[in-house]
Amino acid sequence: MWSLDDARHLDECYGHSTRPFSICDGPQNVVFTGSQDGSICMWLFGESFVSLLKLIHTGCGVIRSLLFVSQELFFGTDYGFFGSVTFPENIENMQTVNLIYPNLTVQSFVTVSQQCYYILDLQGTLYEANAVSLSKIMQCSSARSNSLKLSPCRKYVAFSEEKKMHVIRRPQILFFCAVDQILDLFWVDNRLFLALINFKNLLLHLSEDMSEWVNHTLQIDLQEIVSCVTIHAEDLFLGTNKGSIVVVRDLKMKQIVKRAHGKNGVTDVKFYRNKLLSIGRDGKLCIWKRDCENPLQLLSWSKPSTAIEMEWPCRFLEATNQLYVAGFHGGNFILVNYESGHCVCDVWCGGRRRSWCLSVLEENGNCEASKSLCFEFVIKKMISRITLYMSDLRVIKPNLHLSSITSIAVTKIDQKEFYVTGGIDAMLVLSRFTNSENGYDKLLGSVEVMQRLQAHSSSVYCVCAMSPYLISVGGKSEIFIWRLDAGNLQHLFNIRMKGDCRLLSVQFVSVSPYIRFLVSCSDGKLMIYELSSALDSKKQTVLFESFGGDGIMVKVSCASLNDIVVCGAVSSTGILHIWSLSELVDVKDHRRIEVEKCGLSALSMYSEDELLYVGVGSESGTVSVFQFEKNWKYVRSVNCWHSATCTDLHLHRTAQSFLVFSIALDCRLAVFLYSPGFETVSYYQFAGTEPFHP
Repeated sequence: MWSLDDARHLDECYGHSTRPFSICDGPQNVVFTGSQDGSICMWLFGESFVSLLKLIHTGCGVIRSLLFVSQELFFGTDYGFFGSVTFPENIENMQTVNLIYPNLTVQSFVTVSQQCYYILDLQGTLYEANAVSLSKIMQCSSARSNSLKLSPCRKYVAFSEEKKMHVIRRPQILFFCAVDQILDLFWVDNRLFLALINFKNLLLHLSEDMSEWVNHTLQIDLQEIVSCVTIHAEDLFLGTNKGSIVVVRDLKMKQIVKRAHGKNGVTDVKFYRNKLLSIGRDGKLCIWKRDCENPLQLLSWSKPSTAIEMEWPCRFLEATNQLYVAGFHGGNFILVNYESGHCVCDVWCGGRRRSWCLSVLEENGNCEASKSLCFEFVIKKMISRITLYMSDLRVIKPNLHLSSITSIAVTKIDQKEFYVTGGIDAMLVLSRFTNSENGYDKLLGSVEVMQRLQAHSSSVYCVCAMSPYLISVGGKSEIFIWRLDAGNLQHLFNIRMKGDCRLLSVQFVSVSPYIRFLVSCSDGKLMIYELSSALDSKKQTVLFESFGGDGIMVKVSCASLNDIVVCGAVSSTGILHIWSLSELVDVKDHRRIEVEKCGLSALSMYSEDELLYVGVGSESGTVSVFQFEKNWKYVRSVNCWHSATCTDLHLHRTAQSFLVFSIALDCRLAVFLYSPGFETVSYYQFAGTEPFHP
C-alpha cells in the first residue's frame, strides 16, 4: 500500500500464494484481488494500513476479471468459468469472534439455541446455561465427553457413562442401564442407538413424555464398531469405524458393504434426493443407489471440495435449502456446498479433535433464508463462538475442466444425450445441454454439469462410449470402465497395465456378450482386452507390437463389416493398419498402407453396403478418405485444407450426404462433403458463403 501524494510505502499484507492477476473496488474501504491459484482475497484498508478480511477459494481456474455490484462479486476465469459470490450488506463485520462462559473449564457442549447450552465441564458436572442463569443439573465424573448429543427435534439431550445413559428434557432426567459398557450413542429421530462393547448394538424407543422405554437388540454379525447411523423407510443404515456400511431391516442385517471407505471409518451417512450419501475418514464422498428390493450399489465417489482438500469430512448439514459437508483441513474448519464443491466457510479452530457445533442463525425469525452461521468449538477449555456469513458461489456459466480437454464421448440414455469429457486435469465430467425456456431455440440453452469424477491419478487422454458403457484411459497405464445409470457414471472396473506408459487411444469392439475394447499404448503395443459381462474374468491379447521404425499407434477405431470386426490404427510413422478379426478375436487379415511421409494423427471408420470407409488425418493437415471393397482394393480421396496438424476427425452419414468433420491445431473446424462416386473430399458450403470455421 502506497500513498498517492508522495509515493511513500505505508503497509503490506500477504494473502495470495500465487501471482494476482485482477483487482477491483468493493464497498467503502474494501478491495478484491484474484490470483493464479483461483483464490479471491478481500482486503480492508485505512489511511495507513491494509489487512486481509477473507480468503475465498473458488477452484475454478485463474481469476482474470472482477466486478463488484450490489453486494455481489462477479468474476471470470481463463478456462471460461463465469460466476459470482454474494456478501452481506455490512461487509466489514461479516465475521466476529468471542468467548462464551469463560469461567467454565469446558470438556464438551451442545447448543440448543443461541440462548441455551448444555455444558459438561472437566469435573463431570453438567450445566444448563441460558441468557440469565447457569444451572447445575447433575454430577457424573465418568461421563464420556464425546457422548453428549442433542436430538434432531432439539428437545432432548443424552449422554452416557460406563453402563448408564442419561436423557434430559428439563425438568425431567431419566436413565437407562445397559448390560455392557456404552461406547457411543446416536439419535435416530426420537430413537437412540447405543453401540456397546463386544460389538453389541441396541435400539431404544423413547415416548415423547419420556415415560416409557422399549429396547431391541440388533442382530448384526459384524465385529466393527458403529460410528454413524441414519434411517430411511424404516431401514437403518450404519457406518462403522472400519469403513463398512450395513443395512438393517427388522433388526436384522440385510446387507453389508465391506470397506466402502477403505479401512478408514465412515463419519456420516444421509439420504438425500433418494440416494444414500456417505463420507469417511478417507476423504471421499460416496453416492449409493438404493431401493427397497435391491441392495446398495455404488454410483460414484468424489472429493467433497473442488479447491481445498477436506482431509477429514465429518458431518452433513442442511441449511438454506442446500446440503453442505462439514470437515477439517489441518487446523481449519471448512464447510463445502455439496452441489458445487465450493467452500463457503474456512476458519481456524485448531483441528478436528475437539467438541464443536455448527448452527444457522435466525434472520427475522427465519432460518431457511439465513446465510449467517454460528460455529462454536472448545479451545483452551473455553467455548469460542465465530459468527460468519456463507459466501455461496453462483454459477452463471460453468467450466467443464481446469485445463485442456483431451477427448469427448456422447451417449444416449432414455432419449437423453449425455456428454463425457476427459482432460489434462485428470477429471471426467458428465454433462448435458439444457434448452432455453422457450424450448425451441437450442442456441440459447446452457451446459449442465451432472457429475465430476477424479478417479484417474493422471491425465485422461481418451474416452469412448457404447451405450450404456463408457471407457476412459490415460497416463500411468490406467483403464476405467463405467456404466451410465440414473444420470451418474457408475464405476464398474479398472485395470492398471504393467509398466508406466500412457494409453493414447481406446475404442469399444463390443459390449455383449463380452466387453471388448482396443487400446494403444505409448510403448508401441496395441492391445485387445476382453471382459466377461460379470467383470469377473479378463483376457488380453497383443494385436501389434512395434519394432524399429514402426512408431507408435496414435489413434484406433473399429467398425463391423459383413459380421467381421474391423480394427484400424494409425501410426506416428505415416502407416495405416487394418485388421479383420473373427468372433473369437483371432486375426484373419492384416493390411498395412503407407499414407504419408509424416505422422498420422486422426482416424475414423464407417461401414455401409459392404464397403468400408476410413478417414485419416495427418500432422501435415491433410485429410484422406479411403473406400475399401471386399477384396481390400481401395480408392483414396485427399484434401489439404488445414495448415496444421489434424488432431481429430469423424465420418458422419446423413440421409442426403456423407460428411467429414475435422479439427486441427490451426484452431479451425472443417466440414467436408465426401462423394464416393466422384472420389472427392470438398468443402461443405453454407448458402454459398465461405467454409465453416470458428
